[in-house]
Amino acid sequence: MTKDTERARFLAKLCEGREGIDMQAVQVALVRLAADLASKPDAAPEHETSTPSAAELLAAMPSTAKAEAQVMLEDPYLLRQVIDDVNALGVAGERELVATVYLIGVSRLLDNPLAAIVQGHTSSGKSFVIDTAARCFPPEAVLQATQLTPQALFYMPPGSLRHKFVIVGERSRLEDDDTAEATRALREMLSAGRLSKLLPVKDGARLITELVQQDGPIAYIESTTLTTIFEEDLNRCLLVATDDRQEQTRRVVEKVAERFSGASGGDLERIVLRHHAAQRMLQQRPVIVPFAKSLGELFGSDRVEVRRAFPRLLGAVQAVALLHQRQRQLDGDGRIIATADDYQIARRLLAKPFSRQLGGGISDSAMRFMSRLSWPVGQEFTTSEAFDRVKKEFSRRAVTGWLIELADVGVLQQVELGKGSRPAKWKRTGTDPDEVAVGRGAMPDVGELFPESAFRHSDGAHV
Repeated sequence: MTKDTERARFLAKLCEGREGIDMQAVQVALVRLAADLASKPDAAPEHETSTPSAAELLAAMPSTAKAEAQVMLEDPYLLRQVIDDVNALGVAGERELVATVYLIGVSRLLDNPLAAIVQGHTSSGKSFVIDTAARCFPPEAVLQATQLTPQALFYMPPGSLRHKFVIVGERSRLEDDDTAEATRALREMLSAGRLSKLLPVKDGARLITELVQQDGPIAYIESTTLTTIFEEDLNRCLLVATDDRQEQTRRVVEKVAERFSGASGGDLERIVLRHHAAQRMLQQRPVIVPFAKSLGELFGSDRVEVRRAFPRLLGAVQAVALLHQRQRQLDGDGRIIATADDYQIARRLLAKPFSRQLGGGISDSAMRFMSRLSWPVGQEFTTSEAFDRVKKEFSRRAVTGWLIELADVGVLQQVELGKGSRPAKWKRTGTDPDEVAVGRGAMPDVGELFPESAFRHSDGAHV
């Protein structure tokens, strides 16, 4: 099925003498079936069969999909095209989040892929954005699971995780020691790119120790409604958020109405196939960031979290360059050379996550919540009183998380802990939330890093 000539011969015989059959539709169905089969673990011995390579699967795809993918990969506004396509598949707005999720998927081809947690309220569309963007990746590149158990990664078929985009459902609401233990294997995979575990096994009448090893690396993403997350997990992931503004809700309503009214058009299958072809065309090449040393000298170093954040920034730059590899130069060793444009995109997408994780910045949702708290500086109020202000829109859990977030950065002060049925007490400190939101961990702008460089899209028009 993955051989172009054999597929064409089979297709011709199948449709011969049958009027009304759409040969293109049959061809698309056959290619999708081949890709689905290729993504399943092969139960036969390794010497009997092998999984088709990306090149073989690409060769079996419709020529139109391959031609469109090539044009897309050479488009200077490639990332904008990606976002527009995901919007056409059903996502309303969320342009920066869509771009971030897509680039995390692309980073699976790097030696050190990216990982992220998408944070947002219930019904804010976290999973929908992730799942829709994931449709743009071919089946053999993605591993999706509703839930990840503590030992699941150890016992996958050998090699089945290498350079995969792993998508897991909603994070557990329990943030206790047992949950932390459950995610330990995931942390090891994200940090080291492989898992290893010594297990006692029976060998006849005696016990012997056996090494179980699972190679990565993986790109990873999950979602959560929690406002506080284990530091050990958070230190390994980007924390990105959905847009909970009223205007975004309006976009979602209009998109849903458009779909139900039959007004939404476009060949969605064609979009998906174009992206599958594009992902199969991407070559797994090393990426160098020639300005990494200069960026490190300008990057803030006043918090220990910078030690993990700085490599993530460079990883994001690498992911952007890898996606644009057909528009980038190679060095003498065949490595892709990242550019100022790649940094510009990465900086724009990571500015908000980094301001929160490094500089004490405040999330957009917490800022909007803060604007509802009209109590003057120094006046005390309870969690219940704060919740009463927004209970028609948000849950008590979300309000509690925002109060803690605002206290962590000094905008609020917790005067009294909650106990039993008695709610906690808070008060305004007088610290300006707008000043805090700027953060101390802001990344240098492109002008600082490239003072003599004139790059194409200084306004961030990529996104």
